[in-house]
Amino acid sequence: MRREDFIPETIWIRRDDGWMVPVRHSDNPEAWLREVNGSEAVTTQVDDGSDEYDGKGIIPTSSSTAGWLMDKMLTLLDVRPGMNILEIGAGTGYNAALLAERAEPGSVATIEVDPIVATHARAALARLRLPVTVITGDGADGYAQRAPFDRTIATANVFTVPPAWLAQTRPGGRIVVPIAGSFHHGALACLTVAADGAAHGRFHGEAPFMYMRNQRRVRNMWGTDERTARITYTGLHPIEPFTDFHAGFAVSTRMQGCTTGRRPEDDGTEILWISHHPSGSWGSFIPGTDRHEVCQSGPRNLWNELEDTYRWWIDAGRPDHTRIGITVTTEGQTFWLDTPEHTLPSIQGSAV
Repeated sequence: MRREDFIPETIWIRRDDGWMVPVRHSDNPEAWLREVNGSEAVTTQVDDGSDEYDGKGIIPTSSSTAGWLMDKMLTLLDVRPGMNILEIGAGTGYNAALLAERAEPGSVATIEVDPIVATHARAALARLRLPVTVITGDGADGYAQRAPFDRTIATANVFTVPPAWLAQTRPGGRIVVPIAGSFHHGALACLTVAADGAAHGRFHGEAPFMYMRNQRRVRNMWGTDERTARITYTGLHPIEPFTDFHAGFAVSTRMQGCTTGRRPEDDGTEILWISHHPSGSWGSFIPGTDRHEVCQSGPRNLWNELEDTYRWWIDAGRPDHTRIGITVTTEGQTFWLDTPEHTLPSIQGSAV
């Protein structure tokens, strides 16, 4: 199975100045093939297909998954002949083709929210006469008409696992999904559905995926309402959650719903920020020599919460992401350390 048979005429690459620019097979087949035959993800859509920036783009919104990551997910999914499989996020259709190859003579359905992307995947799969059903719709709803599924796989980051995926995966079935983190890429969860409908599992490596469209979040609120910001100083410099994947993922399981970032300044320093859009809270950190300036705004003291959670991670022995697990029910999801009995309560906000 060749990936190039599923990639559209136009792909996108990021230039050094940050813009995404198109590479068309008809204009530059060598460059197109070089990207397509590489081991990394290939961006096939930017900015949800809009042309707001006159032929350039900013945000990748659809892609063909990196080969190494696709292999890892398929290994975790453990597809066997005759299985009924649901994929969330058809993209180019290539991953669905690999699923159909493994499940034969099983059944594969794939859901794609973007009508243009879905049409392309449907045509590519039909051209190669691969028995895959392509549905245009919201993947969060699953595909009840074909349920229950033996395997469910998502190729988009989610903050919370939709209840429909649990309900539509049979007991003993697997769900492989990238769970989004606040500080870095998400981590790949492999869940097993229990007889009571709950799902339990652990994490298996970093998963650089785009976000599911109905779970995208405002990335940066830092700097809003600066006039009301509370300024304090701290001696702690919690850089590891921003630079180390394991630290960042562990902290994000406690500070769910937050987004974070780093901004280099002309003087060589780097401002760190964290925000929580639902509460309208943000915090920023400006490094100094002996002490560091912290600005916070909104009903939550987010930077204080970050420091407390960072200290928890250190006191817990700096656990890497493989020691963290997740339990998902129709009521919500809970993270835990080492065993489900050792839950990690989410920080819901500290008083101002």
